[in-house]
Amino acid sequence: MSDHQWSADVLVIGLGAAGSAALSFLARAGVKVVGIDRYAPPHAMGSSHGDTRMLRTAYSEGAAYVPMVKRSIDLWRDLEARTGQSLFHQTGVVYCGPGTSRFLAGARASAQQESVQLVDIEMLDPALAVPAGWQSVLDVAGGYLDAEASVAAFLQDAISHGAAIVDDCACRSIDVREGRVAVATTIGIFNAGRVIVAAGAWASELMPWLRTVTHIERRVQHWFKDDRGRYGTDQGFRPFLVTTEDDAGFYGFPANRNGEVKVAEHFLVDRIASPDKLHRSATAADLALIRPLVSRFLPELGEHVRSSVCMYPMSRDEHFILARDFRPQFVIGAGLSGHGFKFAPVIGEALANFALDRPQEIDVDFFSLSRFEEFR
Repeated sequence: MSDHQWSADVLVIGLGAAGSAALSFLARAGVKVVGIDRYAPPHAMGSSHGDTRMLRTAYSEGAAYVPMVKRSIDLWRDLEARTGQSLFHQTGVVYCGPGTSRFLAGARASAQQESVQLVDIEMLDPALAVPAGWQSVLDVAGGYLDAEASVAAFLQDAISHGAAIVDDCACRSIDVREGRVAVATTIGIFNAGRVIVAAGAWASELMPWLRTVTHIERRVQHWFKDDRGRYGTDQGFRPFLVTTEDDAGFYGFPANRNGEVKVAEHFLVDRIASPDKLHRSATAADLALIRPLVSRFLPELGEHVRSSVCMYPMSRDEHFILARDFRPQFVIGAGLSGHGFKFAPVIGEALANFALDRPQEIDVDFFSLSRFEEFR
């Protein structure tokens, strides 16, 4: 290890969606901030890659998320204005499922409680083949985000406001010395008054006490060829989420500029012990799982083109962990549980406010560690 040392007011560990957003907020607040990542973000080694991420506003996971997503949209638009980039495509999102769908029931409940526009529609387009008698609704204000471009925009924004970024820098340990944080890495020591740990799947390696309330899941995304040009936004095709008769989730996005449609399932739970144990190539079993869903719901799609593997850092109850640690110098953003990307600006803002001892713009008490018995 080098004996090189860096000093900052705040150090951000992990520069995926949440960490890069926190870095941007801190830099714009005028503090001396450094962000580090074990790779060179945006990269494909964690949870913030794969072209696109869905943004839903009728939030079935709970009405508490709806004010967050509304603020998140405003903050995404602010980021676009500052960087001159188009990141959020407000196309609307289609939800489909049988009358027994718990997802649709939850989406309707949160929409009604939080005045979100959710409109019943008829799915007559065979491009998305929905069985007769199923419900179909349009989340009017939803859409999708460009994933890697969004992370890059946050990093660009942070640098333009004075942040420093150190790539290819893996953390080895975090200690508190005389009221400040000392982070030992593969390239030297970082000293800071506060540290934000937004390391995704690696968070529990830096903070082992999180292992009782977090775990990691392997997830696979797939792209199929739109040979007939039926699945583009110019054809009116929107991001969608289908829940099947047994509440399995299948979702996808409009064709990209290469004529490829991204799809994935959201029901198989494949836990892994650590990021080092992740099998990063799609298997025959992965393809066997997704092909029947594509054939059933997207019958006009062509051949499989490629796949990409990512990790979901999960919390035990599948809600985020946004909190101060039991040490005042530590702030934690963990357990985003596969639905955190759309909230990246709000999460980054909340983590930055914790680090700066500022009041929160929205209530994030719901995401405290104290909700878990072992942290009370």
